[in-house]
Amino acid sequence: MSRLIPLNQRRPPTLPDRQFLMNLMQWLRFIGQVHPREIELGLERSRRVASRLGIKKAPLVITVAGTNGKGTIVGVMEQCLCQFGIATGCYTSPHIDSFNERIRVQGKQASDPVICDAFAQIEAVRGDVTLSYFEFATLAALLIFQQQEVEVALLEVGLGGRLDAVNIIDPDVSVIATIGLDHQEWLGHDRDTISLEKAGILRAGGWFVCGDSDPPEALQNLAAQLNCRSLYVGRQFFIQQQDDSSPCWHGKTRDGADLAFSLPPFPGLLADNVAAAAQALVISGLDVDWKSRTDALSIAAIPGRQELRRDSDSGCRVLLDVAHNPHAMVALASRVAELRDSGRVLGKIRIVLAIMGDKDVDSMLDALESTIDFWYITQVEEPRCMSAVELENRLQRLTSIKAMTRFESVQNAYRSACVEADEEDLVIIAGSFFTVAAVRKHSVDTNSKKL
Repeated sequence: MSRLIPLNQRRPPTLPDRQFLMNLMQWLRFIGQVHPREIELGLERSRRVASRLGIKKAPLVITVAGTNGKGTIVGVMEQCLCQFGIATGCYTSPHIDSFNERIRVQGKQASDPVICDAFAQIEAVRGDVTLSYFEFATLAALLIFQQQEVEVALLEVGLGGRLDAVNIIDPDVSVIATIGLDHQEWLGHDRDTISLEKAGILRAGGWFVCGDSDPPEALQNLAAQLNCRSLYVGRQFFIQQQDDSSPCWHGKTRDGADLAFSLPPFPGLLADNVAAAAQALVISGLDVDWKSRTDALSIAAIPGRQELRRDSDSGCRVLLDVAHNPHAMVALASRVAELRDSGRVLGKIRIVLAIMGDKDVDSMLDALESTIDFWYITQVEEPRCMSAVELENRLQRLTSIKAMTRFESVQNAYRSACVEADEEDLVIIAGSFFTVAAVRKHSVDTNSKKL
């Protein structure tokens, strides 16, 4: 088992000697500048450095890819495993409030010193290999999980799957969530092509859990060619929800037997995502009596994923969602419809919206057009973000827009929306991780039980 590399065994650093005393913010600035490109897909660089670090896979690895839903699937599995007392490492991206969110052990974020030490070890061995920000982060997570001796490593793919740095580790279970159109410049321009990139995390003869209820034919064909032991939502596993009882999961065991057990309520989370998380755990080989253990489970909201909270000042209800592509916006509109149908939201729907300019903005707006009553258009301090002026122009082509106001910052837009909201209204913050991050940490009450 790899341990911390003593300072006297590290190669002469490319940074000043004080690199090992750098704080996390300094390290993050540094790793963002090492590689000439922000994104460069490929496994060779990460593999070379991982080999030098002596990184080995955890006893059980579950890797999750997908356009939308992968963060939820990983989050649900993490909660279950931690409640079962199983030593679990969880790697996700991007973060909302702090980089530390990306690397968690037993549900707790890695500390600044632990992450800094991992970065220092990587820098000490990488030599002339340039690593991207994401590759640095991925290697740090794998190193920390190894040092903490986790039993299970949950790895969320950053982009695609086939050439994503996470894919240097062979998974025991591969999970693919929903597949939609996003990052087309990297992954392809149709669902079939995109699905094949994500299917790069599959292994011949390995377990494959698919959380897309309409999986592309190309994905299914490839899984069959690889002789994967495949399980598809809506076919081999699903969640049955009844008004008068707890949700019931139905699925398969490793030997193909039928299995069913009750789950706690999971408000705000899509049933297919929760079902996929449960199926992945059941066929993982863990020694768990699922029927008896799930009775005591609780599943909490996943930060930024249709997360229903209260504003810290006004107390109005807010819904935080990192939805940043058309498919995710359709799911957001569906969630709002559920809240209306259940009587939990009786008033107006207000949205604070900032979107990256490289997204399919028009399709995202189309998905929300009939849902939103008041639009608070804004922008974030991110070069890729569409300007509030341009977003306003895009919205003006929609005929059903009732009211729209433009703001220079997310905070100003959010504060205005909350001040103007009545008790029965709902304020949504959506469009990107950056949009949610701009308000969640300092303006939203994440501890309120009154939702």
